[in-house]
Amino acid sequence: MTVFYLKFLITPTLMLAISLAAKRWGTHIGGLLSGLPVTSALVMLFLSLEQGPGFALQAVPGALAGLAAVQATYLFYYQMTKRSGALIGSIAALLVYALSAVLISHVGKVSVSVALTLLLLSVIIAVTTKPSHSGQSKVVSLPRWVIPMRMLTATALLLVITACAQWLGPVLSGLLAPIPIIAWPLAVFAHVQGGHDELGAIVRGNAIGALGVLGFYLAINMTIVPWGTVPAIAAAVVLAVVATFAVAKLLQRR
Repeated sequence: MTVFYLKFLITPTLMLAISLAAKRWGTHIGGLLSGLPVTSALVMLFLSLEQGPGFALQAVPGALAGLAAVQATYLFYYQMTKRSGALIGSIAALLVYALSAVLISHVGKVSVSVALTLLLLSVIIAVTTKPSHSGQSKVVSLPRWVIPMRMLTATALLLVITACAQWLGPVLSGLLAPIPIIAWPLAVFAHVQGGHDELGAIVRGNAIGALGVLGFYLAINMTIVPWGTVPAIAAAVVLAVVATFAVAKLLQRR
C-alpha cells in the first residue's frame, strides 16, 4: 500500500513542479525539463519495486524503442507544420508515433533503437538551430486546465502501466514509459501561440533532454540488477540531468 500511495504523491508533484518551471522560464527551458525522464523514471521505479529488477531490465528495449518513436514524431510534426496547421499535424503525428513505435519495437534490438535515436536527435537539433533560439525564450501562456490535466494524465498512465504490467509484459510496459505527457501539450500550445520558431525551441530542448533519457535507460540496463532498484534509478536520473544540461551548455556556446 505504501508504494500505491507514493504513486499518487510523487507523480502529480513532479508534474506540477516541471510545468510551473516551464511556465516561468520559457519554451527552451520548458523543452529541456519536459525532455527529462520524469514519467520514464517513475514507471521504471515502480515496475522494479512491484515486478522486480529483472522485469524492469526487460522493459528497457521497449522503452528505448518508444524514445526513438517519440523523437520521430516530434521531427515529423515540426517538418509537417511548416505547411499545415496544428490540428492536422497533431493527428498525423499520432499516427506516425503509433506506426514507428510498433516498427521499432518489433526489431527489438537496443543497438538499433540507440542508433536511430541518436540520428533523429542530431537531425532535430540541426534543423531547429536558429539565431532566435540562442538567447531569448518566450513564455507561452497555457490554459489553466493544462497543468491539472498533465498531473492527472501522468498519474493515470503510471497507474495503468504498473497495474497491468504482468498482462502487458515488460516490452510493452517499457514502450509506454516515454510517452511525452508534459512535452507534447507544451509543444502544440507553443506552436499555436508562438509560431513555428517557438515550436522549434520546444522540440530542440526536448531533443537535448532526450539525450539524458537515452543515458538514463542505458544506465538502467547496466545497473538495475547488480545495484538494485533505488541506487540504480537514482544514479541514472543524476546522469540524465547532468548530461542534459551539459549538452545544452555546450550547444549554447556553439
